[in-house]
Amino acid sequence: MRTRLAVALLPSLVLAGCLQSNTIVRVNADGSGTLENQTVMTSAALAQMRQLTGALRGADAQVDPFSEEQARAVAAQMGEGVTLLSSAPIKTGASEGRATVYAFRDITKLRVSQAPATPGGASIRGGGLAAGGDRGMVTIGLEPTAAGTALLTLHTPGDPLSALFNQVGAVNRQGGPVPVDQIAMMRQMLGGMRVALRVEPMGRVIRSNSPYVDGQTVTLFDVDIDALLKNEDAFARLLSAKTPAETAAALANVPGVKIAPERDITIEFAR
Repeated sequence: MRTRLAVALLPSLVLAGCLQSNTIVRVNADGSGTLENQTVMTSAALAQMRQLTGALRGADAQVDPFSEEQARAVAAQMGEGVTLLSSAPIKTGASEGRATVYAFRDITKLRVSQAPATPGGASIRGGGLAAGGDRGMVTIGLEPTAAGTALLTLHTPGDPLSALFNQVGAVNRQGGPVPVDQIAMMRQMLGGMRVALRVEPMGRVIRSNSPYVDGQTVTLFDVDIDALLKNEDAFARLLSAKTPAETAAALANVPGVKIAPERDITIEFAR
């Protein structure tokens, strides 16, 4: 029973731990590149997580969820040809985590998830790091164009907020009224969270259907959950949205929330 309780609590603890994850994928025209990820959470939540992983695996097998060992384990899950280049701990104020850089040989084999990562290998995935299964994964294509440029296409399974809400286990984002108690639970569990995924081609960006292009950097999403939770109208409209267009409309005037509306994000860049 102790193990079952730990399994049930761990994903909730991560979400309630003010987790923040930022991922940048840098890609060359030949398909090689790097994925850089920084993930932090509150030190208090991390301490509880270490206790729970001890309950899951036994006191002698307790692991550090932000250890270099865990970073190397993640590399093996991110796709063929992915290796860990560097890994360093982060500690800022009341938060701690790890900055990691992975190298990949072929971006079409890279596995990138939309949902925020659970340190230590629990069932939640993301922040650019795969931790099991294909649901919620971004698949990537790269091909040359007749003009001699490279065309990168990122196929996203849906908006990242749906992944977050579904992980809470309370809302399926299919429209209709949401019970007040479920909304309260979402506010408690998701408060303080921020997740972002960006792509930087190693060449001049010619065009992209993402509206968020800054020089070489194309943002797929950058979601500050607190900014969304403070906007009562936008939050209510988001929960009842049934289509990508309705989702985009709900988020249009929320500072701190950027989500490219297209499910297939294209980026053409000069080689």
